[in-house]
Amino acid sequence: MASDALLVLQTEVTKTATFNSTGLNIKGTPRRGLYARVIYKDATNASGSNTVAFTIQHSDDDSTYYELASGKENDIALSTTAQAKEIFIPFETDKDWIRLVQTTSGAGSTPTVTYYSDIVPSRP
Repeated sequence: MASDALLVLQTEVTKTATFNSTGLNIKGTPRRGLYARVIYKDATNASGSNTVAFTIQHSDDDSTYYELASGKENDIALSTTAQAKEIFIPFETDKDWIRLVQTTSGAGSTPTVTYYSDIVPSRP
């Protein structure tokens, strides 16, 4: 998983619970908007039912964040079979800062997902 280091939203990480990436200063988006691309792999659950969701939050000051965009239609229903996929979350903001939020919910055991995220143009 490689990309231009200046556009990386989250380096590859493996998480078992909800996690917020570090804020990325993008100084607003171009008029055509951007996409947060999330590439995940090894998304599994030992038993029960868990879901992993990705959202984009934005901020004026890299301190207080608000939800901006959701990849809700791409929520991952975890199972014992490892899953891998690429998700694109479109967004536009006039704020300086964004971050990726990975939310794990449900009552299953040992939810795990490995992912990487970067910023890509919405269209050329």
